[in-house]
Amino acid sequence: MPRLSSLQALEAYDLIVVGSGNGACGYLHHALRADPAARVLVLEEGSNFFETSDITHQRNWTQSYAEAEIFQLHCAQTAAGLPILSGRACTMGGGGSINYTMIFESPAWLDQHFGHGCDYWQARQQELAEALAVLDPLVRRTPVACHVQDHLRRHGFHANRHQAGRIPVFQADGDDRFHCFPTQFDAFGQRVHSGVSLLSWYDNPQLDLLTDHRVTRLLLEPDAAGQQRCVALAVLDRRSGALQILPLGPRCRLLLCAGAVTPQLLLEHRERLANPAIGRDLNDHILLPFGIYLLPPDLEPTGRDQYVDLFATTELELSSAEAGGEPYRSVGNLDVFSGSLPVLLYLVSHLFLAFWLPNPVKTQMIRHRWLFQALKRLTRLLVMVINRLLDLLWCLRHPRRLGRHRWPLIAAIVKFSIHRPGRYEPGPAPGRDTVLLRCFEADREGVRPDALLAERFMARLLPLVASLGRRPHPWIEALIRLFTRMPYTPEQIPGFVAHYSRHDLLTEQHLAGGCLLGQALDPGHGDPADCGRLQGSSNIYVADLSAAPLPRVSPQMTAYLIGYHLAYQHGLAGQRSARPPLARL
Repeated sequence: MPRLSSLQALEAYDLIVVGSGNGACGYLHHALRADPAARVLVLEEGSNFFETSDITHQRNWTQSYAEAEIFQLHCAQTAAGLPILSGRACTMGGGGSINYTMIFESPAWLDQHFGHGCDYWQARQQELAEALAVLDPLVRRTPVACHVQDHLRRHGFHANRHQAGRIPVFQADGDDRFHCFPTQFDAFGQRVHSGVSLLSWYDNPQLDLLTDHRVTRLLLEPDAAGQQRCVALAVLDRRSGALQILPLGPRCRLLLCAGAVTPQLLLEHRERLANPAIGRDLNDHILLPFGIYLLPPDLEPTGRDQYVDLFATTELELSSAEAGGEPYRSVGNLDVFSGSLPVLLYLVSHLFLAFWLPNPVKTQMIRHRWLFQALKRLTRLLVMVINRLLDLLWCLRHPRRLGRHRWPLIAAIVKFSIHRPGRYEPGPAPGRDTVLLRCFEADREGVRPDALLAERFMARLLPLVASLGRRPHPWIEALIRLFTRMPYTPEQIPGFVAHYSRHDLLTEQHLAGGCLLGQALDPGHGDPADCGRLQGSSNIYVADLSAAPLPRVSPQMTAYLIGYHLAYQHGLAGQRSARPPLARL
């Protein structure tokens, strides 16, 4: 059970953390050790991670995303009003089990956006990698992973040799690379090496945890220096529906680690804070699905292969004319999934909402949570019916082989960042803001960089994906293409991209930006104690992915690193003042 079952007051805490995601885990791992006297409260909207087995066990993560309520949709759309399925997972440690790709952005990229030099970031990456104590990704390769790796090599991809500890570090060198990342799961399928494992949640007297409580609003007042100070929080108990207004102590700091919710909590205070950068420079990875293929009959996928623990990157550059301005270089990421038909159908059932619902229905779905849950159950039922139909067809065609079919499958997705950053648009009430993403947007000359990139990434990667297995029966392939338009031949790619950009928009749930360091947040170059402090505020800090531009690869490790970076800088401030970091701040 959580340490706290209810909340009566906040005055006793030195630090209150909103959200227990990647940034919070990275921050608290360092901050609690640097100041043993600090008292910290973590407020988490989702349920207790340690009591939710479908999240902590890999074998069930496909079902958890299809059935559970850990996943919620943003009210996301394009500037033209097209709905986008863009969501977030409400769990401790950042995301659910699907989001366990572990790779750091390059130190050069981090230095470019945050400063401090490449050596600084290499040292922080090494420290964080050692703290996670992950297993060597090359020790326990499954046959399916070896199969994928062999085909990557045959298609010109080279292994990434840059690492921090056992975690790969992306380096943009123009070559096609594959990256072997360490799984977060042990031999029993338990998720033991994620950001949650950076902390001792239940035997640490400094730390109180309260789950199923959502911060709905920040109450601000000017302090003696004329800056805005958060003086109270509006906290909703999701179980009882009770809303409390709870004052903060006079020395309490507020650390926002709520991911995409962070800028939305701050958006209504943008004018009061005189901070127009709040809500700007938002981005995500566009997700494009590839076709589903049949694995060779001698390969039997394991539970670990539901998300094969390596992925590939390829780089493309658009000319100034193609990009509608300056030349633009983008990185495409290829993720691979494998398993039996029922396993992958659970995964598809969650994404399937993007493909079979018309845009007007999806527009209502992203605005109403109850409708999303109802349509998700209906989609799961539809997927189950399709699965039973396929079983029946098999039995009719192979009456002597009843019960022997397993249909081991392999599938892939390609993702890349949206060329033009978006923004948050204020909604009718706090927490009901619109996430505006400019994917596939055309400029005045009709240039659509995202469409060009999508076609070229898919054309580059389709031969590789097709080599991993054989195409399904023509009837099954026709059924897949009927709902998804996923291409099986190069000629089908332009039509798929054109249809997808109008009807099936889907992102990778990697929303980043909205409160960038150096713009909305103090980068801390003058005083490390100010690192991550919200401009215009005296006690609000941000330590999650909203503080950073979208990394070119999966952002999980970069999000941990941002939180760790803030805690490290605050620790430096405490050392210089000869006082504990939290007291110094």
